[in-house]
Amino acid sequence: MKKQKLLSLLLAILLTAPFLSACSGNEDGTLNFSSFSADTLDGGTFTQEDIAAKDVTAINFWGTFCGPCIGEMPDLAAFEKALPDNVQLITICLDAQGNEDTAKALLAQAGFEGVTLISGDNKFNNICRPVTAVPITVFVDSKGKQVGDKILGAQPDLSEQYLKAINEALAKDGKAEISLEK
Repeated sequence: MKKQKLLSLLLAILLTAPFLSACSGNEDGTLNFSSFSADTLDGGTFTQEDIAAKDVTAINFWGTFCGPCIGEMPDLAAFEKALPDNVQLITICLDAQGNEDTAKALLAQAGFEGVTLISGDNKFNNICRPVTAVPITVFVDSKGKQVGDKILGAQPDLSEQYLKAINEALAKDGKAEISLEK
């Protein structure tokens, strides 16, 4: 089973790299969500103001073509629902524009009720351009600056890794750690 997941992940990386690579992010390789406007799957708008409203935002990049992305979506849905008010998890579906019905169906099947971004202005597109593999998650502070390392998806302890990354970001900003236990 682990070999099959690993092979699926490697295949997803190989298939998506030609489509998702080809440009730059910040000089240090981090992503910066400090100035952008994006359209959400439900017809709304999401901007840096939505990032600023939370202490930490986890941003998961995925695609409807990606088996490992779809496979981890139920775990992301459960994690998102367990977060306290000062932390959020959003997704960016890199191939949802023009493919909205498929993305909506996959998210509904997984139980994900959070925000999913599908397109945006040039600044948003420039943020997404350096993403070379999916599923991958980055964490940003309230200023939109990436904190910590990116986490490659399709791992058995994803929730633990996300919680650790979020708590490290909160501690770096002098904020109290969170727990998902109720």
